[in-house]
This record gives sequence, C-alpha cells and structure tokens, in this order.
Amino acid sequence: MPKRGECIYKRKDGRWEARYIESYTNEGKANYKSVYAPTYTEVKNKLKLYRESNTKRKSTSSTGVGQLSIDWLKNKRIHIKQSTYANYYRLMHNHILPYFKNVSTKALSEEILNKFIEGKLVGGRLDNKDGGLSAKTIHDLWSLLAQIIKYGELKNYVSNFNYMVTLPKIKTSELLVLSQIEQSKLVKYIKLNFDIEKLGVLLSLFMGVRLGEVCSLTWSDINFETKTVRINKTIQRIKNTEDNAATKTKIIIDTPKSEKSIREIPIPSFLLSLLKNYKGPFCTYILSGTTSYIEPRAYQSRFKIYLKNAGIKDTKYHSLRHTFATRAIEHGFDIKALSEILGHSSVKFTLERYVHPSHEFKKINIEKLAVCY
Repeated sequence: MPKRGECIYKRKDGRWEARYIESYTNEGKANYKSVYAPTYTEVKNKLKLYRESNTKRKSTSSTGVGQLSIDWLKNKRIHIKQSTYANYYRLMHNHILPYFKNVSTKALSEEILNKFIEGKLVGGRLDNKDGGLSAKTIHDLWSLLAQIIKYGELKNYVSNFNYMVTLPKIKTSELLVLSQIEQSKLVKYIKLNFDIEKLGVLLSLFMGVRLGEVCSLTWSDINFETKTVRINKTIQRIKNTEDNAATKTKIIIDTPKSEKSIREIPIPSFLLSLLKNYKGPFCTYILSGTTSYIEPRAYQSRFKIYLKNAGIKDTKYHSLRHTFATRAIEHGFDIKALSEILGHSSVKFTLERYVHPSHEFKKINIEKLAVCY
C-alpha cells in the first residue's frame, strides 16, 4: 500500500503509477511525468532509480538561472510572509528572469553578475528607459540573487559561490519631520474639524503607529482598563501573484513587519478620552466605525487634504512617525522605551533612522554650554 503523501496509486487497468515533477514552467507551475509497473513495489523502485539518476544528472549538468530562480521562490513561499513573497516575485520577474532566463548556472561569473548590477544602475530595466534603480533596490536585488545562487550551490548546480560584486553606496535619506509650528497647526486643524477618521493622524503623531497599523485597528485592540492599544496586524496592498488574477494588486491583513512590531502601547490620556467618546462594537474598524476598513492608500490621500487645509507643506504620512520619535527625544524620552513603542529591533536603528533633532532643539542644547563662559 502506498504511504500517505506519496504520489503513487493503482490505475483502473491494474497497473501502478508513480508521478514525479520533471520541471517547472516560467510561471512556477509543475510539469509532471509518470512511471508504471505491475506492482506497487516495482513502481516504487522505478521511482527511486529515477530520483537517484536525476540527482546525479543534476550534479554533473547545468540548468538555467531562470529555472533555478523559479524553483527557489516556489520552495521559499511557505516560509515567508505574503508581502515578502510579493516583493521577491516583483524583483524576480521584473529584473532577474529577463536578464538570466537563458543564462546557464555553469556560466555564472563575477563578470556577468557585475554587468547585471551595472546595467541596473544605468537603466533599471533592459530597455534603459527609466534612468536606473535606486541603490537600495539594487542591494535588494543582489541579496535576492545571492540567495538563489546559494540555493543552486546546495542543489549542486553552482560550485564555490564566492562572487564579489560592486554595489552602490546607499545614501540615508532623511524623511521630513514636522516642525513644532507645523505640528501645532495640524493639531489645531484636527481639533476644530474633528471626526473619527482624523483620530488615526493623532495615533501616529502621538504614539508612532504606522499607517498600515492605524488602518487595521479595531475596537477590540483597545484595552480601556490597561489604557493600552495592541498592535498585532497591518493592512497592505501588494502585487497579486495568483494565476489569472483579475486585479494587479490586492489588499492583505497580516502580522506587522517583524516580531518586535507586535507590541502594546500606552495611550495618552487625551487620546483615551477621545476613544471612549467614539467607542464602537469590537468587530468594527476604528477609523471607519464599520466592519469595512479604510485602506492605507486612501487614508494617505485624506492626510494630504488635512495638510493642505491646515496650511502645511505636503509630506508623506510616515513623517508623523518620525515627528513622534523626534519630539520624544527632545522631551527626554527614554530611548529604550521609545524603541519598543516604535516596534524596532534595536535602539541603534531607532537612533540612526528615526531621530532627527530640530534646529531649535540643537540651539537650546548649544546654549547650555554658555555656563562654561
């Protein structure tokens, strides 16, 4: 009798059939083939012989980097988040497969890999029309490609992987932070024109909650007894990688970007009062007051309207999170506590990426040295 999980079964004509995967299509679909025998034991032995010979053949032959990439992504899919898979899928199909589809693993070299990177610096896609990719995207591409080649090494398609490529230096871009005047103007506008939708801006500005996290909050996430909010999910729009998908993208509700991002944040007293006034059923979303969410892209558009109405220059929603971190440091916030509230993996990351002391704050601290004169 076949074991559970084996692709071996008895046919109506009395023979036994064992199916195996011969290859994958460019879309990642499996191509199956079969072997036959009069008994279960014989067909199982045939399948074993095929697998042994196939492994030996792979170790002495080559395969295309494109096919290897598809195999790697298929195996990786069950181990990563949907958003991560969608990002890998996009990078692979937009950049890696068009370039390496017909390149043999045996032909891989530092020269080929560096030429690939140089091409992306010059013109993003193969047609050189879009002016090149950012340094961050190129680093992501190389990280993905290195994982694929390492996988090929494990499968005996690649030997002695120690290629060195020249990558561009990533320039840390400092996101805009609202000045204290701008922050006051925004808060004043929200107070004068308050409705439940605008509560999300206050949650980000005074608690550092991310855009996707704000949009995913339901009333069940608010604990009025402990005066905390539980952040354990986020809403994202990602590429739809399903076969014959009706839309190019789709909305998913998933866990936040990292384990550290799952956290409980104390709610300031003024926000707690507002939440109590608008409290709804557990199953409803805070921003909409219904069982339907407001997606991040739509909420960011509304945020830009708030900025315009408040007389503040246009900026990304994420600047609210930066503003929160900066104000927290300026008011002597404990850096470890701040890092945990933001859901960061380390204090170092918080200091390097999210803390931007204002000119006013720097001036105040410089003036403190006047006592030495």
